[in-house]
Amino acid sequence: MGMLRTFVILITCICLTGCGKLFQNPFDLFDDDDDGPPSATPDRVIEPTEKYSLAIGGVAPGRDELVIHDAGGDVVSFDGKSLECEDEEGILILRPRPGFETAAEGSGVLMIATEPGVTAVRCTVDGEELEYVYEVTVPPQHLIQILVAEAGQQMKEEADTDSSDEEDVVSLESESPTGNALGSVIRNRINFINIDEDPELFVAIADDYYEDPPASYYDAVILAEGQFSPVAKYDPSNEIFEDSQDRNFLDGDWVVAYDQAVLTAAGIFNGDIKDTTGGSFAFRSPSAEEWSAIMAAWTSFELTVPASTGFSDATFPAFAPIQLLVHPDVWTYEDGRPSFVFARSKTAVDPAVSKSP
Repeated sequence: MGMLRTFVILITCICLTGCGKLFQNPFDLFDDDDDGPPSATPDRVIEPTEKYSLAIGGVAPGRDELVIHDAGGDVVSFDGKSLECEDEEGILILRPRPGFETAAEGSGVLMIATEPGVTAVRCTVDGEELEYVYEVTVPPQHLIQILVAEAGQQMKEEADTDSSDEEDVVSLESESPTGNALGSVIRNRINFINIDEDPELFVAIADDYYEDPPASYYDAVILAEGQFSPVAKYDPSNEIFEDSQDRNFLDGDWVVAYDQAVLTAAGIFNGDIKDTTGGSFAFRSPSAEEWSAIMAAWTSFELTVPASTGFSDATFPAFAPIQLLVHPDVWTYEDGRPSFVFARSKTAVDPAVSKSP
């Protein structure tokens, strides 16, 4: 275990000894270090007029259209004027909205995501900049794909939707507690890697990891060999992982799951969604037998995670001793079994199983 990560654990132990969970958010203890790797979250737009979540693989119709409204919520008219918009990071293609020949006629633009990142979109009228500024987040597509492939059913069930004439539309305010937890684990892995400056901690390829951060962090961690089942070509969920690279490849409930995953991935990537797992670095779907073993360890206040639970200290020696988190907000099956349990570090005196994030 690297010295800096050990220091993080020691400091957190001092703060949280006896609380039954080691990590509330260990990464908040440190600001970005100019000498270390770039942060897992991009720079943000200060006080944006509105926020948008886009995806390289596309979003629900209309979600990629920026329409300029005044303070009263009315669409601003630019008749007889020239309206031009641009994004600061160059990760979008901006065109007139469908059905309009110019940006001015449509009072805004169509935004096509070409690269992951966070950018500000600003517009000018007859050469004068408007007071409005829009933040657009494009999360790594692989983050969307892994959320859909790992938890498509759960996110579909958790999504807040409104029915239209043709399909269910996911609300912009919709949240998926299960998606938030899985996304937190992936981001936590990145933070742990950056603390040690060691991508091999989670089998990520260093050249890929540092290629174009922070987006490359997510790609390298998600695609690392043997880490997430849907990535493997032989896995039954690989087909939906591959299909989720483009919304047009999906239909039915998978579209709802995808649209929720776009919102969840954007919040994980830009930092709007905080860690909901207390520093967890792994998750798995427990079988009925493993779930019985987990509950037995919980009721008997075991201090060491039994191997029969599917996890053990030997599984993650760099983070031992580990604790299993039975997250109270994660989607559960009818028999009460959670769709996922999580693993995180703990102190020697903390229980092997906790139900407190």
